[in-house]
Amino acid sequence: MANTSPLHAPSNVFIEQMRDQMRRMLVRLEEIRALASQASGAWIPSVDVLEAEESILVKVEMPGIALEHVRVSVLDNTLKIEGRKERDNPIGKVPADDERPIRFLCLERTYGNFVFTATLRWQIDTATVSAKMTDGVLEINLPKTQTAGREITVPIIE
Repeated sequence: MANTSPLHAPSNVFIEQMRDQMRRMLVRLEEIRALASQASGAWIPSVDVLEAEESILVKVEMPGIALEHVRVSVLDNTLKIEGRKERDNPIGKVPADDERPIRFLCLERTYGNFVFTATLRWQIDTATVSAKMTDGVLEINLPKTQTAGREITVPIIE
């Protein structure tokens, strides 16, 4: 026989408080995960590096990353791609019209800062380096040359 005393009956207030605490804990866990990624440089977008006869082509998957959060530079035959992927703060409406974080069911996407660096074994013509973003893929074209250059910042076009 089940005990139905007020001490053992589930309280809606208690259940809501527990749900609230779990939501906050999940949001905080995601924030900690993002901080750990930033601190350790734990995430880097997927990168392909291809060699053609006259140039090097670098393709970087960057869906969801705004162009203003990406910087591409070349210095002493080192390609450096820096960026930041920001996480939106999901807020949902609950029946009481009270704004609360949406309940996370799965958290697999990575957010935060990243840096990708590649030392190129070819001399690059820094004056003609170009980059463009198409459908979330950044393509960097690095023409080969025989002379060394200076650091440049590469503008990205859409």
